Amino acid sequence: MSSPSPAAVDAFAARPWRKFLDPASLSLPISLSETSFRITQNLRYFYSNYALLSLLVFLLTLLPRPLSLILFLCIFSAYIYLLLSRSEPLTVLDHTIDQKIILGFLLVLTLVAVLWTKVWWNIFISSIIGAVIVFLHAVLRAPEEVEEDSPYGSLLNVVDDPRGDYASV
Repeated sequence: MSSPSPAAVDAFAARPWRKFLDPASLSLPISLSETSFRITQNLRYFYSNYALLSLLVFLLTLLPRPLSLILFLCIFSAYIYLLLSRSEPLTVLDHTIDQKIILGFLLVLTLVAVLWTKVWWNIFISSIIGAVIVFLHAVLRAPEEVEEDSPYGSLLNVVDDPRGDYASV
C-alpha cells in the first residue's frame, strides 16, 4: 500500500484554533437555507476540529476514572501515530502492513477497551454533548467564502447586487 499523500493528511489536519474560536465570525443565520449552508460548510472545513473537540469531551467524562482515561489516551495516540502522522507505510519484519488492517486492529482494540472498562454511559453522554457543541458552532459560525461555495449563488449576497437590498427568488 502506498503512503498517505500530503493532501490526504492535510484533509485530516485541524484548522487553526484561533480561526475556529474567533468570536468575530459568529452570527445568527438569516434563513433556514443559510443555516443548512453553514452547517455543511463548517462540517466540511472544521471536521478535524470537531472530532478533536468531541474527543476532548469524551476524555473529560473519563476524569473520574483515571485508568480508563490513561487507556483511551494510549489508544487515541496509537490512532494518531499509526493512521495520521506517518508519511511512510508501516513495515514490520520487512512486510508492509495495509492501512485497512491497521484500522481494523485499532477498532477491535477500541471495542475491547470499551467493553473491558464499561464506559458506554460516558460515550453516550459525551456524544450528546459533543453533537450539541458541534451543531451550535456550525450554525453560528459564518463561513468566509460564501459567494464561491454557496449553492445559492447571489441569493445570499445582497451587498454587491446592483438591484438593491433584495434578491429575486
